[in-house]
Amino acid sequence: MNLVAMPILLPLLTAIAALLLRADTLRRGIVIASCAFQVIVALALVILTARQGPIALSIGDWAPPFGIVLVADLLSSIMVALAGIISLASIVYGYLELPCRLEHPLRIPLTQFLMVGLCQSFLTGDLFNLFVAFEVMLICSYALLTLEADDWDIKQAFPYLAINAVGSMIFLAAVAFAYGIFGTLNFAEISQRAAGMSDDPRVLILAVLLLGVFGIKAGLFPLYFWLPNSYPILSTPLAALFGGMLTKVGVYVLLRVFGTVLPQDLSGLHTVLAWLGGVTMLLGVIGAVSRNFVRGILSFHILSQIGYMVLAIGFFSPYAIAAAIFYNIHNNLVKSSLFLVGGTISLLNGTDDLKRSANLWRATPLLGVAFLLLGLSLAGLPPLSGFWGKLMIVQDGLRQGEYVLIFVALFTSIFTLLSMMKIWNASFWTQDASVPVRIHDRRWIGLTAVTCTMALLTVAVTIFAGPLIELSHQASEEIFKRETYIRAVLQLKADRGGVVDQAVSVPFEAVSDPIDGTSNPWLPEVAR
Repeated sequence: MNLVAMPILLPLLTAIAALLLRADTLRRGIVIASCAFQVIVALALVILTARQGPIALSIGDWAPPFGIVLVADLLSSIMVALAGIISLASIVYGYLELPCRLEHPLRIPLTQFLMVGLCQSFLTGDLFNLFVAFEVMLICSYALLTLEADDWDIKQAFPYLAINAVGSMIFLAAVAFAYGIFGTLNFAEISQRAAGMSDDPRVLILAVLLLGVFGIKAGLFPLYFWLPNSYPILSTPLAALFGGMLTKVGVYVLLRVFGTVLPQDLSGLHTVLAWLGGVTMLLGVIGAVSRNFVRGILSFHILSQIGYMVLAIGFFSPYAIAAAIFYNIHNNLVKSSLFLVGGTISLLNGTDDLKRSANLWRATPLLGVAFLLLGLSLAGLPPLSGFWGKLMIVQDGLRQGEYVLIFVALFTSIFTLLSMMKIWNASFWTQDASVPVRIHDRRWIGLTAVTCTMALLTVAVTIFAGPLIELSHQASEEIFKRETYIRAVLQLKADRGGVVDQAVSVPFEAVSDPIDGTSNPWLPEVAR
């Protein structure tokens, strides 16, 4: 179905148009219209996959495993929709922040090419094209990271370039190794052939290699050192896009590979994943508390929040995976919105250094309310969306007896609240006559409007937490009941006269964690 390819084609065509068009007003209008249409297409894809299950599309009419296959299931559709929303908000914010003459002409084309890589990562159905999507995404991110940087900032980008270059080499080696084991790189066919190979040491080695690659991309301990110093050098709209989506690609692929592709009984590796998530969240929040400027605090909190999602993946039950998916929905919107708030603080105070910030509550209480909602949601205070995601993770951890990891998760929440209050007290609550507020710069009005709109989306996630949790459960069920994914892909092969291997049944009941809200005593009332 052509709708599956649209999230990749639309930003590709938009990037080309942005490169060719010279009239700034026309270019900006086309880009915003295209980004809005990308959101509509992505939401349509979510509705379609929620109703009828995974949808597969072969590119060039070549049957899998030889042809390129795009697969949209509920999880990938949700990720594409989140990417579209955050991209639209970031681009509108950037247009309001900079006049045409000051905007680098390559920023928007590169951002749209980055979206091509993001959406291809979410929709691809084979390992090699996932590698290609990663390279498209990384090349664009390298360019965007250094596009408007000065000499000092470029030095901070070196670790990002170096570690991701190493990750790409390991990824390519893992792709070759996977082909040597399974004779295919198609996710559906690997899933079939790997189902009876959980005791094969080669499968474990492959899983460790992939964990290393995607752990780098997600910012997992001990491979996270590149992130806290690299992201603060980005401009505000790019920081919102990178912080909201780029590291979540690693989380998505961990879900895809360990849930849909590799055997689901790699319990030892799942335990390692859970502990890596716990250590990442702890060190991330400690780093956030130690920083004294907004972008630095928020960059470290990317790590702490990634830790929660990876912890849930490590628990590896249907309920925990549903928690990871819902938490991802919440965190993507909250994290990108917080970066937009930080940019507006910088505009009004002329800096995001908390020692030189003050007086913003009296100048713009609406921005203060938006930050307070976002900060409390990030910390997980009830009844905001972050609370429900963390509650689900904590409940499943207690059910599995992982008391140390749950203590770390609660400890991290407390210090997340402290760091958010650190920003609130310095920027909004403190009154200091020596700190200027550049209220005469009227750009802050439009920037606040974009930020508050994003904050309202996070409020909507809170209000509709019940339906979104149910949607997350449905996506989790598709991951564990992988037959629907396999059937959608291999039907393309059958339609083109290919020989289809006998599908290996992976009974959902074998995972032993009901996702029925009425039968799970740990399920919060809002999800029933």
